Amino acid sequence: MPPAATGPHLRPDAPFERIALDATSWVDVCRGWLADADAVYDQVVATAPFEQRENFRYERNVPEPRLTCWARPATTPHPVLVDAHRRLQHRYKATFDGFALSWYRDGRDSVALHRDDDLRWCDDTVIPILTLGQRRPFLVRPRATKWEADGTIDLAPGSGDLLVMGGRCQADWVHGVPKVDHAIGGRVSVQWRWTSRTGRPERGPGYAAPRYFSR
Repeated sequence: MPPAATGPHLRPDAPFERIALDATSWVDVCRGWLADADAVYDQVVATAPFEQRENFRYERNVPEPRLTCWARPATTPHPVLVDAHRRLQHRYKATFDGFALSWYRDGRDSVALHRDDDLRWCDDTVIPILTLGQRRPFLVRPRATKWEADGTIDLAPGSGDLLVMGGRCQADWVHGVPKVDHAIGGRVSVQWRWTSRTGRPERGPGYAAPRYFSR
């Protein structure tokens, strides 16, 4: 029997559970996929080139309430993320250019409910999200207004947990990380995104597009 792995590593025995959001949208949940994820969090926040981005909102630039950066396997802030990149490509038969990192430094940082519609083709996507650091709410809700009162699901990933949104999730559902009103440590989400580029492309501005007062 080979010796047990030590330090940050992906757990091959971590079970995947698929949650069917509807007939064409799903989320895979794998709790504890990455062992010793807090050590990866510490190295990522110490070495990744995080930046403060701004979005143009109603006549002024507004800083995003989180820090972000982009990495490729050749420039990863931790080698275990290269293993994650390869494993995800193999499991989901998808090719990722790289991965984005978002750092929610405390409970005041957040991202509003949104779709990843800047992919443009949202009928068939795969979007894995690996959490490092503190457990935070991660809300998924049907896009249709009639479900707003009772359709929200909180997947609440902890350190080392993997969520994978797929199918028409980006067409018919929204997701986000809300603010929390108590003291909490930081969380980094590592995000991969793929679209089959099939179906009808999205029309209109994406989430990051400038917004203006109507006239």
